[in-house]
Amino acid sequence: MNRTVAAIPAVRKREAEAQAAAPAPKRLTSAGTAGRRPRKRIREDKLVSDGDLISKLPDDILGTIISLLPTKDGARTQAIARRWRPLWRSAPLNLHASYHLCSKQFKRLSVVSRILSDHPGPARRFVFRLVRLHKAKKRHAEEAAQIENWFHSRALRNLKELDISFDLLDYVHEKLYPLPSSVFCLAPTLLVALISFCEFPKEITHSLSFPLLKQLILRRVSICQDVFHGVLSACHLLESLELKEIRDTNCLRISSATLRSVSLCACFAAKGELFIEDAPLLERLLLPCPREGGEIIRIIQAPKLEILGLLSPRISKIEIANVVFQSLTPTSLNNTIATVKVLALEFPVPDLNAVIDVLRCFPCLEKLHVIWEKYLKIGTKNARQYDPLDPVKGLDTHLKKLVLKNYEGSEQDVGFAKFFILNAKVLKELKFGVSHRINKQWVADQYRLLEMENRASQGAQLEFIQNDDVSSLDAHDLSTADPF
Repeated sequence: MNRTVAAIPAVRKREAEAQAAAPAPKRLTSAGTAGRRPRKRIREDKLVSDGDLISKLPDDILGTIISLLPTKDGARTQAIARRWRPLWRSAPLNLHASYHLCSKQFKRLSVVSRILSDHPGPARRFVFRLVRLHKAKKRHAEEAAQIENWFHSRALRNLKELDISFDLLDYVHEKLYPLPSSVFCLAPTLLVALISFCEFPKEITHSLSFPLLKQLILRRVSICQDVFHGVLSACHLLESLELKEIRDTNCLRISSATLRSVSLCACFAAKGELFIEDAPLLERLLLPCPREGGEIIRIIQAPKLEILGLLSPRISKIEIANVVFQSLTPTSLNNTIATVKVLALEFPVPDLNAVIDVLRCFPCLEKLHVIWEKYLKIGTKNARQYDPLDPVKGLDTHLKKLVLKNYEGSEQDVGFAKFFILNAKVLKELKFGVSHRINKQWVADQYRLLEMENRASQGAQLEFIQNDDVSSLDAHDLSTADPF
């Protein structure tokens, strides 16, 4: 054993001498791997095998990557390596206080408070839906103070997007949580604000200003007319406004030099009247789910209005300049609206006479959407019988697209669609949203029944799709030419 150990140095010495005596390896020509340094190659191979090339990226890029991750995953990046530890705190914060952040509802408040305390900012987005507080007085007061402090925190100082809603304080009487006054501290930098299920203060400061806000969404909030006017007047760049189930007021007035889109989804919790008094840039008035028999809408000044709907018999009265509809029946056909290019209508059945009456008020219409809602209890009244000797202006020159939703292929459905196929001379596209399964034989039968061989526009094409595939309304994407 000792002899073997003693022999090892001698063997190593002879190997070293042999390597020293051996000729140096020849460099390979340029056709091979000339000029490559083995050591550098080894280092590169090791770097690739480590799989951590991402850590070599600059801090600002890594910070952007972290800001796009869910809050919990972004915080976890601190455990990757020492290089990553300061990055989460310096990356722009996107805080989404969802179930995934913390499954326990009440503990979520303290988790959010800790994140806002630890993170120096800036923050891009803060989302907390259905904030719930304890009912016990002491705990409730402590948590309310916690929430008030959130919006004073350094982390939210330059917030761009806010999405917050609160749980009801009293389910029996539907008592709303008071909106923390500190929320208005975020006003100088906000671009988007979605506020739901809360009660606005009865008064706001005259110095309130939202200089950058472009999108405002108020859902199921209690707000008086004066405060609503004050908030709207404080928005100097507002482009999109959505109102849903506004409480404790029966009248709202909108005047804005910058608004391009207004969406009213069952605007009032009860009956109410909405005035759009002066909106020189308003292009879209969207009414996705009108409340039955409870709303009156008056548009006094909107000279650029191009997209309108869903007009429905549910709306008691709608006035657009000097055109008046009572439950979707025009009171007169002497006045028209030439600016509207896209229109969506809702009827309980395929009532061709009622639709034609409405179309006479929009002579420059290019796209028409008609939804047949069989559960709709209110229908149109006193629709005039269509007279072929009194054609509809626009069918010959403007209408290019027709969409029929909840089409079943019944005799009444076919008669409605066939009218446009035989009379719309520039029609290019007729899309059917079908409520049942579609097969080739059914489609072939529809082509025959609709008399496509006699169509007025030779370029007209039919498309049958499942209702689920019909795109849903997008209230805030102003880049879409047709939001329906």
